[in-house]
Formats: sequence, structure tokens, C-alpha cells
Amino acid sequence: MTQTHSLQETVKQTDPDRALCACFLPEPARSAVFVLLAFHNEITRALTPGRSASVAGPMAGFVRLQWWREVLEGTRPPEHTLAPLVLEAVQQGRFKRETLLSVLDAREAELAPQPEPTGWQSMMLTGSGGVQSAVGEALGLQDAALAMRLRLCGAAYGAAAMLRHGPVLAQSGRYLYPGPQEELRQVATDFLQKALAGPIPPEFRVAFLPLVLAKRDLRRGAEQAGRPRGITDKLAVIWAGLKG
Repeated sequence: MTQTHSLQETVKQTDPDRALCACFLPEPARSAVFVLLAFHNEITRALTPGRSASVAGPMAGFVRLQWWREVLEGTRPPEHTLAPLVLEAVQQGRFKRETLLSVLDAREAELAPQPEPTGWQSMMLTGSGGVQSAVGEALGLQDAALAMRLRLCGAAYGAAAMLRHGPVLAQSGRYLYPGPQEELRQVATDFLQKALAGPIPPEFRVAFLPLVLAKRDLRRGAEQAGRPRGITDKLAVIWAGLKG
């Protein structure tokens, strides 16, 4: 099994939603985005209690994130099997270094949560939104307004997924929306509506596939928390991807 195939299989296990959406991207963007998703999974692991809070509080997580920051900034050797792939994608212009650093900023913000909605929304726009912005970069997106809508697409997906998995995330110690669930639903809906505010050029429609799942999650509660996607969710993404 090649390193690329192994990485893609791992991402399909750790981030099945985004992995399914990424399958409809053209090459070379598809391979680059799987590296992106592997990177995002790696830095998200720094937030889990088993890797941070239960060992040394949030400081352990900050140390892991700082390691990645220094790798991206070129001040530390890429001594991780994934790091050279991330740096190669940046050097090839698949992703902007600043975008990946902003995703790191969001993960750091989650380790030091603020009890007010504005900070949470900013974190969602730079975190889940930043991941989706990087997908646009891999596709060569240059239009600033459309790039902002793609960032909102990522934020909508992240916020809706939080509604879907809220009870499980709460047990894991993750930073949840600092307000009532219905307020979170409204924030997610606002993200989604802004992401859809205008036509999407055909060549970038596949980058907006997470909106398919966001819409579906916004229509349901948390009864599927912690459970894998059902076949109807997957078929909805596949149908939209094929049309795209």
C-alpha cells in the first residue's frame, strides 16, 4: 500500500464526511486535500483529553500545536511522516501557509475557550471555515467574495455537525457553543444562508459539498450523536457530487 493510499484510507476513517466530499474533487486537488484533512485530524487530536487535558491540562495541546506552527514557519525540521507532505503542498501552491496557520489559531482558541458567542463564531470561521478555504485554494479559487462564501460553507458544516454530535462532544471536553442549542442552530443557519447567497461557478461547486450535510444536520436533532452517517446522507452527497 502506497503512502498516499494509506493516508486516504486513514482520513476516510477519521473524517468520513469531508473525505466523501473530497472524493469528487479533480486531481491534483483531491490528493492535496486528503493531505489537508490528515493535517487537520492530526492537530484536532491535540484537543482530546487523552492527549492533553488528562496529562497536563491544555498546555500539552498547546505544545503539540506549537510544534506544527514551527514546522509550517520553517523553524523546526518536519520530523513527522505527514509534515513533509503538508510542506510540499504549501510549496507547490496548493494551500496558502497563512490559511493553515489560521486553522492552527482556531485549534489553539479551542484550548482556551471564551464564554461568548462572538469568539466562538470567529473560531469556527478560521477552523472549519479555514479548512474549506484551503479546499478552494487547492482548486485555484482566486475570487475573494466566493472564497469568503466557501469559508462560511465550512463554518456552516462545522456548526451543524456540532448540533448533531453535541452530547458526545460535551462528554469529550470539546469547546461547544457558549449558548443555547437553538441559538447555535440559528448561527449555523446564518452561515449556510450566507454561503448560498449567489451563484456558484460550476468548477467550484464540489468545494461546497459539505453544505449538503449541513442542511441535513440542521433539520434533525442530536439523536444521531456519535453514530456514523446513514446511507441517505451519503447518497445525497454522492448525487450532488455527480451533478457538480
